[in-house]
Amino acid sequence: MTVIRGITDADSGALIDLWRSSWMATYRRSLGEDALATMLADLEQHGVAAMLPGAGEKGYCAVIDTQLQGSIVIAERGRIAYVWGLYVLPDQQRRGIGSELLRTAIRVIEQAETVEIRVLESSKSAMAFYAGLDFVEIGREKAELIGALTIATIVMSAGVSSLKALLPPQDNGIQHI
Repeated sequence: MTVIRGITDADSGALIDLWRSSWMATYRRSLGEDALATMLADLEQHGVAAMLPGAGEKGYCAVIDTQLQGSIVIAERGRIAYVWGLYVLPDQQRRGIGSELLRTAIRVIEQAETVEIRVLESSKSAMAFYAGLDFVEIGREKAELIGALTIATIVMSAGVSSLKALLPPQDNGIQHI
């Protein structure tokens, strides 16, 4: 059974392993070996500090049999909630974990009216995932990833109310604690 829960300090090592695995599968193809090496070196040097929630941010992880399978961080800033770091292990993708993590993050939004995410221009599967949830492209920008690496991204946005309607609670065997 998959359990969705808040990220804790004790998750640091498992989060690094999750991100390393996810990044290797995602960023090697789209950004190349040099960019991936820069990101992984920064992750090894700084650990989870650059990715974990700070003030006003919330982070959640998906766990199966004590093993982290995915994570998400959301930050609500006025009328916009920003989602970043939605990662699911490659062998667990397309099993509903990413949708459930997003559902959990959307459920805790208090005031924001829209949700934004930045997606790599080269990540067609991520764009398709978000487009399937009614996210639409609202712009393009350069974004800085870990390690001062600048990349081209597509900014996608969706209304909170439409996401809540598309991602209603389901009896899908996923437990929230």
